[in-house]
Amino acid sequence: MMNFWHNFSNKYMPIKNKIMNEVKIIMKKLFGHSKNILGVMIRGTDYIKKKPAHHPIQPPVEQVISDTKKFDNEYKYDFIFFATEDEEIKNKFLSAFDNKVKLVTRKDFIEIKNYISGINEVLNYMKNYFLNIIILSKCLDIITSRTSGASGIFVLTKGFRHSKVYFLGTY
Repeated sequence: MMNFWHNFSNKYMPIKNKIMNEVKIIMKKLFGHSKNILGVMIRGTDYIKKKPAHHPIQPPVEQVISDTKKFDNEYKYDFIFFATEDEEIKNKFLSAFDNKVKLVTRKDFIEIKNYISGINEVLNYMKNYFLNIIILSKCLDIITSRTSGASGIFVLTKGFRHSKVYFLGTY
């Protein structure tokens, strides 16, 4: 099924060249020419605090950090690309891995210009999220939990060498 959805998305939902060029620029800035990158994405506050019915339970950040360390010890990544919307989780992750962790920040992408008050923030948040999904899909290996974003990662990727997808049941 993954091949079906990957081929379907490539054929009927191609990502605009402008976005893919921006992704290439960001990846070069973050990783240089390295392809030896572990992608890690975990959800935070919106899932953990709200516990939306029928949505996947998210793993504790300590478990993700532990599993990331195991992957890194075994496969010796040059970088770890990390994505989350949760500041507290981000800070815990950064302190566990020092300078090896790379993130997309606002200064990394071209901001969307719009004259409607308030919509810029929403559009920029959505663009940042999408850029993260694309970059994660290009990593060599992935650690993530089951989320809609993870589905997007697996549809966009041409495959991962190793993956860990947490499924701890649903809320």
